Amino acid sequence: MELRHLYTFQMIVREGSFLQAAEKLRYAQSTITLHMQQLESELGVKLFARQGKKVQLTEAGRALRDQADLLLQRAEALQQSMRDIVAGEAGHLRLGSIEPTASHRLPSFLAQFFQKHPKMRLTLEVGGTQGISQRVAAGHLDVGICSPPPAQLDLTFEPLFVEDMALLLPTRHPLAEKDTICLADLVDQRLLLTEPGCAYRAVIEQTMFEQGTNPYAGIEIGSLMVLQHAVQSNVGVAIVPTQAASPPPAGTVLRKVSEIRLGLPVGLVQRADNGSAGQSSKTMLASLRAQLRAGGGESQCEYP
Repeated sequence: MELRHLYTFQMIVREGSFLQAAEKLRYAQSTITLHMQQLESELGVKLFARQGKKVQLTEAGRALRDQADLLLQRAEALQQSMRDIVAGEAGHLRLGSIEPTASHRLPSFLAQFFQKHPKMRLTLEVGGTQGISQRVAAGHLDVGICSPPPAQLDLTFEPLFVEDMALLLPTRHPLAEKDTICLADLVDQRLLLTEPGCAYRAVIEQTMFEQGTNPYAGIEIGSLMVLQHAVQSNVGVAIVPTQAASPPPAGTVLRKVSEIRLGLPVGLVQRADNGSAGQSSKTMLASLRAQLRAGGGESQCEYP
């Protein structure tokens, strides 16, 4: 069904005759007749019954009239969407992000961006590096903000900042009073860890294993927020991203561990052949890239 045939049909209904519709549309009357013959042939029904110079809608014509306006409105909305995409004013970006970037860095950026680009659409998924990377590789996400993905997924990684990590402990914990905290101080502590496969846990384990220390104390918690509440309740201590605990929850303090830098590289993960992004999505990614480079990885640890 061609849209021009619907426009012609709509004009005949409005004007009441083929001749007046032809004058309004600046078509030859034979063109109007041809449009209706083609539309009736396609639908397999008669749309008009002639009464002299005037025409009257058949039952099928009345049914089409009731739907034509809605169909044309939807077509116009679709055409406008395409024009907006071409102009870079609209689009849909499917983004995945790890924490704490999703909670602490993205909201202020998104608020500013959508004030300037109100027609832009965003789907944001929050998860771990492994899950986000797999979703990007499968084409379910356009881009991910996470640590380096597994090499076998054949994705590109553009590093933007390092997510610094520090020790979160109860305010009354003996280590809170120390001028300097080192890895050796953590040997006899109940160190709370995130779930296996978490990129932050991998950094902690690698760093401590290299120093000859096993960080596992028997407690694994699959949420950074719950991990912080556990520290508040004196369940143990935890090494967490500084952004996730800035400011530290009531009754806790954040301390750096000396002699080492605990940090997770974070950047943009995309498919190597990702050429499907529209201009608006590219604009959003460019702005996001600049924002994360400028504001990523600031340390907000307190010192005694």
